[in-house]
Amino acid sequence: MTARKSIEVGLKTIVVAIGLTIIFMIAAIVSGMARSASGATATSAATAGQPANVMLLLFVASLIQAIVVAYMVLEAKWSGWKIAGALFLLVLNTWAQAAIDSVPYFRAPSFQGHVPPHFTNQALVAGLVTAALFAPFAAWILGGFRRAAQEGPGERAHWSAARWIGTLAATTVAFVALYYLCGYYIAWQNPALRQFYSGTTEIRSFWGQIAWIWSSTPWMFPLQAGRGVLFVLMTLPAVRMLRGGAARVSFGTALMYAVWDGSAGLIVPNPFFPPTVAHTHLVELLVWGLVFGALVGWLAGRSSPAAPAELQVAKAA
Repeated sequence: MTARKSIEVGLKTIVVAIGLTIIFMIAAIVSGMARSASGATATSAATAGQPANVMLLLFVASLIQAIVVAYMVLEAKWSGWKIAGALFLLVLNTWAQAAIDSVPYFRAPSFQGHVPPHFTNQALVAGLVTAALFAPFAAWILGGFRRAAQEGPGERAHWSAARWIGTLAATTVAFVALYYLCGYYIAWQNPALRQFYSGTTEIRSFWGQIAWIWSSTPWMFPLQAGRGVLFVLMTLPAVRMLRGGAARVSFGTALMYAVWDGSAGLIVPNPFFPPTVAHTHLVELLVWGLVFGALVGWLAGRSSPAAPAELQVAKAA
């Protein structure tokens, strides 16, 4: 990439970040989240003492997400509305996962007064608005509508039923395993986080914690498995539009998941978590996204068939 092209992409990425910041604010107003957040009092004392400019941090979070989206569009084999559709599902998935999380966690005693009663519905509405406005905007600004698709008829062939089943089974198991491994060995090691969720800083062993979850809330395991299936299904179009073999797709997916799994939003102060809890979850989600994304990308790209010989000859000509 030439210096001129790099500057052009950089400026477009900043425009996308500004647009995402504005779109998020629009979505917060339309969904009612802005009104609910302004009325929240549970962690207001914790966030009020922070000198950070919320708008600046919101832009920083948007810029991080925009950089990854720019990379994805540049690496995309698709064009036009196929790129926009993949981005739409990617963005919507972030909000859908937050809505699902609100069911078991945001109704816990530690969140009483923190979370508005209609947060689940508000998150889904905000996600739909954000995805619907941002996906075509980002694809347009980054040039996704102005180029021809780079995918040949022999590349990225349709998956067989066996491959779909195998991929979903493997990624579901990995999703649940990494969820609890990262949750315990990263998030749960913070005494303040344990105090926030459980009311005590005492800690069990990993298997002791798993056994306790199994005995007290066994439905958590199928819930997380369902989240895993939904997560992969909604992000797989974005994964499959990336160019290259397993290593290249794995790298792109790791970046995508690390930023679009909700971690970037935890940079911004919110009425739900004290700062130390939010920052611990940020690290947890960042590590989880990198590892899980690398796995999903490798599974999606490892057996992508090469273009047929006649197509390769045509390209060479």
